[in-house]
Amino acid sequence: MKQKIALIIIITLLSFPTVFASGTELSAVKTTSSILLDNEEKNITAYLVNNNNYFKLRDVAYILNGTDKQFSVNWNEKNNVISIETNQPYVAVSSETEVSDSLPQCSATPTPSNIYINGKKIEFTSYLINDNNYFKLRDLGEILDFGVDWHETQNTVLISSTSGYYDVNPISPWDYQAKLGKGIDVDWSKTEKGKEYYNTKAVQDFKNSGVAHVRIRIKDKADNNLFLTLDKQIDDCIKTGIIPIIAYQADEFKNNPDEKNIQEVVDWWSIVAARYKDKSYLLSFDLLIEATDALNKQPEKLNELYERIVTEIRKTNPQRIILISPRLRSDSQYLSELKIPSQANGYLMAEWHFYAAGPSKDNYRKLWTVGTESEKKLITDKINYALDWQKKTGIPTWVGAWMPGNYNDGDDYSIDEQVVFADFITSSLANAKIPFAVNSDTKFYDSKNNNWIDSMLPVFNTIFK
Repeated sequence: MKQKIALIIIITLLSFPTVFASGTELSAVKTTSSILLDNEEKNITAYLVNNNNYFKLRDVAYILNGTDKQFSVNWNEKNNVISIETNQPYVAVSSETEVSDSLPQCSATPTPSNIYINGKKIEFTSYLINDNNYFKLRDLGEILDFGVDWHETQNTVLISSTSGYYDVNPISPWDYQAKLGKGIDVDWSKTEKGKEYYNTKAVQDFKNSGVAHVRIRIKDKADNNLFLTLDKQIDDCIKTGIIPIIAYQADEFKNNPDEKNIQEVVDWWSIVAARYKDKSYLLSFDLLIEATDALNKQPEKLNELYERIVTEIRKTNPQRIILISPRLRSDSQYLSELKIPSQANGYLMAEWHFYAAGPSKDNYRKLWTVGTESEKKLITDKINYALDWQKKTGIPTWVGAWMPGNYNDGDDYSIDEQVVFADFITSSLANAKIPFAVNSDTKFYDSKNNNWIDSMLPVFNTIFK
């Protein structure tokens, strides 16, 4: 994996007439870089604008046609709209990959064309050059998930149809936070039943229902028995477009944080990190599921654990996102006690929880009845602790678990009551721009039969609307 992407390259777009947008006219200079697709050189004209390389979209669609990364391109002149559909064949219009005989330098003017990918409007920086629309290749590579890299010493742009964008390019914690969106905790690798019933269709069903990431909870040893199922789960997620997060239980350490148990957790992560060092950067490592029990009274042991694990992981994964969480069941109020590991490398996030086992009608710490102002304040206070910590440290956070009802402790909230509670938490976190995972998949989805649980759909739809 590349540790440094030296230049932002690329591009693309359209051989269609377009209305000029008001804006400053810039200089566009033909690039001298070689363009390789899967190590085969392609004869494409690109331009350098503001030190970035830009290519025609149709050129990129043309050379990727017939591969796993192909996409179609259509132009609606009346509405000034460019439509892209992934996994669809491209229909050529005869002007693709023609080498321009224009002057080495010409003008570039911002263009106002609207871009839609699979029906969703996407914002791109684009320019009209010689009556064609040009876009950054990296913008397209990221949103369409094909590999883009740059070899500075060879002055070469590399495009790959066999890898994803984040197979090569690390992602910053703040960009990762923005991508996480709404997710769900899954039982796929935690219980024997979860492993037995796991199937790829569940991943696709989650994706179709708006689930952006999954938190895969694990308690077993890091051995071949685990990897037989975990490998497939990670690959299915990445292929489907869901972000996978591995989270480790580490019960022995939480019950007794002595040297032996610390080292066992470090060893577990060493094996897992080495196993997945070449996986997409979208895969992240959540180091510990809820610091509880004896560990609550020894926060220094928690920080020691994180320092040692992160140091070990960085030997094989120098730029992968790692998540650490505070004590007392990952309470955001204790984020301030966390010490940033020395090898964080700028690829660190913090995870926190609230209502992971649902609200309560009598526990004042997580009280929720009808949504009084004081009950709402319990929620917003926790969010504000996280926002203050983010601002102070520059490190983004994520809610790793919250539950709409007290399913494991009485289960005495009606569906209507759960909807009201879920709506307030969802909207509060969305307003704070903090992503979250709901606890858990088994409450909403029947993996054995690949069906959503009808009675829970009002709650699920409230969260993932």
